[in-house]
Amino acid sequence: MIGRLRALSRGDQLLVGLLLAHVLIKLAVYPQVMHAELIGDETSYVNGGRALSNALRDLVGFRALDTAELSRNVVSSGWFMPGMMFLCAPLFVVDPDASLQMIRGYLGVVSLLLSVGAVLAVRRTFGVRYAVGLAIFPGLVPMWSSFSYAAWGDLTAGIMVLWFLCLLVPVLRRVRQGVPPTWSEGARLGLLAILVVYFRSSASVLSVGLCLVVGLAILFLLRGRARLQGFAAMVLAGGVFLAVLAPWSITASKALDDRVITTTTVGTVRANTFGDRSQLCFGPCDPTSTIWFTPVRYAREVSRATGVGEVEMLNQMSEYARRDVTAHSYARDVFTNTKAYLFKPGGFAIHLQPPNAGKDAAYWAIAGTTTVMFYAVLLLVLAMMLTVFRASFENRWSAIVIKLGIGALLLQPFVHIAGARYWTTAAPMFGLGCVLLVGEWRSRRRGQVEELVDLPDYSGPGAVTTARWLDRVQWLLVAGFVAVPVVLAILAV
Repeated sequence: MIGRLRALSRGDQLLVGLLLAHVLIKLAVYPQVMHAELIGDETSYVNGGRALSNALRDLVGFRALDTAELSRNVVSSGWFMPGMMFLCAPLFVVDPDASLQMIRGYLGVVSLLLSVGAVLAVRRTFGVRYAVGLAIFPGLVPMWSSFSYAAWGDLTAGIMVLWFLCLLVPVLRRVRQGVPPTWSEGARLGLLAILVVYFRSSASVLSVGLCLVVGLAILFLLRGRARLQGFAAMVLAGGVFLAVLAPWSITASKALDDRVITTTTVGTVRANTFGDRSQLCFGPCDPTSTIWFTPVRYAREVSRATGVGEVEMLNQMSEYARRDVTAHSYARDVFTNTKAYLFKPGGFAIHLQPPNAGKDAAYWAIAGTTTVMFYAVLLLVLAMMLTVFRASFENRWSAIVIKLGIGALLLQPFVHIAGARYWTTAAPMFGLGCVLLVGEWRSRRRGQVEELVDLPDYSGPGAVTTARWLDRVQWLLVAGFVAVPVVLAILAV
């Protein structure tokens, strides 16, 4: 074993060491997390996993499916895509009465396997520097390890984004060399794109948006038969995306007797985020429950009385609660959301610990270390978003993909209430962006910046023209990244 490690390059040796450090951090935080009660959405994901395991037993035993249980625990109110439910189900197939400690431990092992696999895929696709960067951030962040034992889908969605990028970027590389994506690549792009959505529906902007980037690359860089083949592959990607989405959409729509594409929470979330919560039920809601459950109960009662679908009723209620929203109030709410999204990275440490533990030494170690690491990375991400990358053709492409990906994930505060756990979806993209930025800085310091007349990593026709267009796109993204907060600040004053 020692001999094999010595045979590795220094970068790979460092990567192995960092991955071992990640495992040690996970082992260190497990005693803190193992007794933490399931919180909010976690309960729904775990109950859905149990229902799916029961359905599998019914199928294997040639018994009638308990559709009522599936409707009650998998579809429920249509709030959650079932990705985490499918991820939890194998545990309950093996152990139907799995304890809380077993659930936490199982999720920690699964997330470890997925994340290590994603890091190795990044090493093959982007190089060892990017894999090392991910092993540092988010790999060494204590709060990330704590979240890896939780049943929320945000962290898993972030890992799936890495798998998605590790297929999408090689496709883009071949497109700029005049080679269209194959049928297999198209199918896998569609599959990975919808898997991201199954774990976090708000990430649909990222997965669909980056597939559109591939489509635009095919349009502008390919010609003739290659362009037709490329479009056909992307049509197949869209078909696979819709085919895998359809079972959930059809099942949820049937259970709720209304049209459901991904989730039903959009209307209620927008009302609770930007509207007047005291008017969500066309007036005050029942004060005996939360801002999430009482609107659903009210919508169901009105739906039964009027025949209007439950989801449609929720949307009408949302419009009523948001009737007084102004540009000023919206901008202020976006800033509040952004603060919750980005500036409380250790906020959930208080929940992922033993009951009644309070803010003990373990809490401060996890929350404090996470906050310091996160803020340092956030400064680098800000610099990355404001940088136009020119060190190589590869950096140009990677910068556009990573900036678009981060931008898509940062849209959440504009449409959805934000909290201290959602940064875990964007964290891997932050890590890639930091490595890209550091590599660009090092290349510039060494004078290794490619001129537009000399692009050795691209031999196809129109290399210089393509590079100029990529620079223009980067400038456009930088301008947009600056303009959005400036406009919001003006509106919020």
